[in-house]
Amino acid sequence: MYDIRRLNMLLEVHERGTVAAAAKTLHLTSSAVSQQLSQLEKEAGTPLLTHVGRRLQLTAAGQVLVDGTRSVLKEFDSMKTAMERLSGEPAGTVRIAIFQSAALALLPLTLEHLQQHAPQVTLHVVQIEPEIGLSLTKSREFDLTIAETYPSYYIPEIPELAYDLIAEDPLYAITAEDAGIMHLKQASEIPWVLENKGNTSREWAINLCRSEGFDPKIQYEIDDVMTHVHLVQAGYTAAVIPGFIARTAQNLDNITMLKTSHQYHRKIYAVSREENSEQLSITAVKTALKWAAQHKKNSAFDQ
Repeated sequence: MYDIRRLNMLLEVHERGTVAAAAKTLHLTSSAVSQQLSQLEKEAGTPLLTHVGRRLQLTAAGQVLVDGTRSVLKEFDSMKTAMERLSGEPAGTVRIAIFQSAALALLPLTLEHLQQHAPQVTLHVVQIEPEIGLSLTKSREFDLTIAETYPSYYIPEIPELAYDLIAEDPLYAITAEDAGIMHLKQASEIPWVLENKGNTSREWAINLCRSEGFDPKIQYEIDDVMTHVHLVQAGYTAAVIPGFIARTAQNLDNITMLKTSHQYHRKIYAVSREENSEQLSITAVKTALKWAAQHKKNSAFDQ
């Protein structure tokens, strides 16, 4: 009888490509994972992994075990859903991956709603970028990932995952009031603060500026979007911020919203595995997130 923990380690190595990456996901040392995989190979009586360059690939026997492991884990999710429905009460810990602006805008109200309507549900929350969160939700590191899409920039649609729309969040180009400009087209000579390379929000903001006829002069590259707000308030930069940030900022003094050719929105999704998307605890959290999105306070830009 194979140990399900060892089988899951094999699955993680297959998903990540290296023992080190799998160990990081599983919060174990590389040596611990290697030892468990060696034991699994002894139980199987045949090699399960082979080196191809710097990465590990499954042997035919390893593929058989990984396919079986996926089926077992799916059945486990389905079993948990069925057991929750028998109890009729959402309960347990839901592990959530969330990005900064969603955490700022949604998390306090989500917790408030759960406390009132599903008090037996607790959250374990980690701030992480959506692309990583989706992968870790698929591999069962998280139960739910809060993800975002920007116009013409879409999150990967992974067949094993279920996507529930939580909210549509407006996007604003901003600068300091004393900069004396009203339209984004006039911001070509102003220094810009954007997130670091590789962030979808950065790529979208660059293309937004290009659609208005210029490439932004990126002088500051900072992932903390609240810092963007403070730099704009201080009169040093222009930026693009989501409505979630506009609504959670302490104030928007000395900030003006620049006019653009269109009003743009990003979409916010709660993403879970297909097999656990109907678990009462997961459903309770998604309901709370939607409630939080609908009841968030307006910003000065919404008026």
